[in-house]
Amino acid sequence: MSGVFSRDFAVSTPLVERAEGVWIHGADGRRYLDAMGSAGVIGIGHGRSEIYQALAAEGSKVSYVYTASFTHPWQEQLSASVLSVAPEGMSGVYFVSGGSEANETALKLARQYHVARGETGRHKMLARWQSYHGVTIATLSLSGRTSWRAPYDPYMLPVVHISPPYNYRCNICGEGGDCTDHCIEELERTILMEGPETISCFFAETIIGTTASGVTPGPDYYRRVREICDRYGILFICDEVLMGYGRTGRAFAIQDWGILPDMITCGKAIGSGYAPLGAVIVSEKITGFFREGKRRFVHGFTYSGHAMSCFVGQKVFEIMQREDLFSRPAVTGAYMHQRLGVLQQRHEVIGDLRGRGLYAGLEFVADRASRDPFPESANFTARLVAMMRERGVIVGGGVPGANFGKGGDHIQISPPFTISEGEIDRLIDTLDEVLTSLSQELRGPAAQ
Repeated sequence: MSGVFSRDFAVSTPLVERAEGVWIHGADGRRYLDAMGSAGVIGIGHGRSEIYQALAAEGSKVSYVYTASFTHPWQEQLSASVLSVAPEGMSGVYFVSGGSEANETALKLARQYHVARGETGRHKMLARWQSYHGVTIATLSLSGRTSWRAPYDPYMLPVVHISPPYNYRCNICGEGGDCTDHCIEELERTILMEGPETISCFFAETIIGTTASGVTPGPDYYRRVREICDRYGILFICDEVLMGYGRTGRAFAIQDWGILPDMITCGKAIGSGYAPLGAVIVSEKITGFFREGKRRFVHGFTYSGHAMSCFVGQKVFEIMQREDLFSRPAVTGAYMHQRLGVLQQRHEVIGDLRGRGLYAGLEFVADRASRDPFPESANFTARLVAMMRERGVIVGGGVPGANFGKGGDHIQISPPFTISEGEIDRLIDTLDEVLTSLSQELRGPAAQ
């Protein structure tokens, strides 16, 4: 009997033996194509032994220092590396141990920035439904993932949520719209109703993750968000914990929209699973304000800027630069989306295909014309994920409730950045086989 307190005692998780490239090998001899990238974490691929060889050679110099008392070369080096690929105008990096800590740090920094400027009334946070920002109480409060919020509802902070730019499920935009007008109008209306002087920040996943997998705003959305935030003195924070650091084929997904946020949070691929690591990338507007005023940021984790994690993060960065992994997902991702587009034409159950680069979200429907979801009793997503796993391919099951709490089935595909076209073919061919089998099961014996 295991002594581990499991994430889910109803599930028996297999023991892993080793992992290489995009493949995970179980102790039972089975191997799995990691088309989920282990929750979107793995960028440079599994099994990069050179990282730990470098750590063994140099890591004994500093194992840990408290970064309120000392900085260290690896934190300094990694911050410069991150800023070298970040949007122009970002000038500070605050390192933490993961995405939830990064978002917690950002919301606290936003509040302290306003307080230090004398705007003490700015305490409210704006975010969107169908979003996910983390599992701490504060970041779960930011999140619009209702199924995860429900058990902790009495603990939730009073965050104001607005609609996401979810065109496929928007009854206002209609066919062919991109939701920008409606969503921007709702954002500004909400700000005015709440009182602009009370609002600190607006949080948004640049591209939505597993709460509504792959929902991507229109080309004008973030420019207009930026204009409204500037108009009312609100900080705009991009959550790129999942989508940032190369996954979309840009260092940061927001670069495709050509605007500068006040902060960008990242995690997952910045450490690529080789060490716990996350970061808040801060604009010069905020960094300069604290630096020039010699102000203190009243915050900090014991492991903020952890020496070993920053060392590993720098080695990940060097591999990504050397192998062009900040941009390669744009090319391999285009191939993956092209193949998924053909699959959508073959299978009526694929209602929507979305995402960018090496992130794809597929939403499944019982009827493509009406976009009606499958009944929850069909257990479509769980069955699809299980059938894929039985065939040696791991994809991510989207969180239930994407259809504004009225069900909705979707998956995420987010493989390592090193995946080959041949491995993409293996993934898509397996998904084709599973969808054929599952669709026949759902139609019943008459369709066999």
